[in-house]
Amino acid sequence: MIKWRAFLLLLLSVAVLGCEPEPYTAKVGFTNGSTSGEHGVKKMVITTQSGGKANFAMGAVSGYPGAHSSGGRMDAPAYIEGYWAKGWEYPFVSYHRVSAPIPNDAEAKMKTMDNYYQNLDRDYGSIQVIVDGPRVRVFYTKNCLDKLADCTPKKGADPNGWVKKSPRDLTDVVVLFDGKGESSSTPFPNTFFADLEKRKKASSSE
Repeated sequence: MIKWRAFLLLLLSVAVLGCEPEPYTAKVGFTNGSTSGEHGVKKMVITTQSGGKANFAMGAVSGYPGAHSSGGRMDAPAYIEGYWAKGWEYPFVSYHRVSAPIPNDAEAKMKTMDNYYQNLDRDYGSIQVIVDGPRVRVFYTKNCLDKLADCTPKKGADPNGWVKKSPRDLTDVVVLFDGKGESSSTPFPNTFFADLEKRKKASSSE
């Protein structure tokens, strides 16, 4: 009798473990842009909830949604760290950096976006990092454009009001992060821009 009970408990534990849901991930492209003109982004790393890292720094960017790379599959963002400058060439207008956690509701917002549309049959989206001077925003979107697809939302798909119109009113996004980094009129130490300034000053003094 004891052996049978042990066997049944083993079967039950296997069944419970086998029913655990897969961790959330999304197939995404990476975008880095700006809604306020030219910026040079030299580091922009997002760490995900599982500890993975994704690089969004695409150098000289301007416009929305900006420069794009193929990306891959990733889970919800948890932390953002990077530095950039306003302008494309030295001397830059200003220098900025950020190191901040991304709110814990990022995964819930992404899931809302995944299930937002009534008739959109698309299993991929985009994570967009947008810099405007010191301001940094991180969006998630399914890139549904009315001219190319049926972007009718499901009834009751966004009870929290998370879905917003993107810059330029191009599509729908959820805002995973919206914050401001540090600003400086001179480059932050130990960055590409600090090294560039040293080289420029050295060459001008020769």
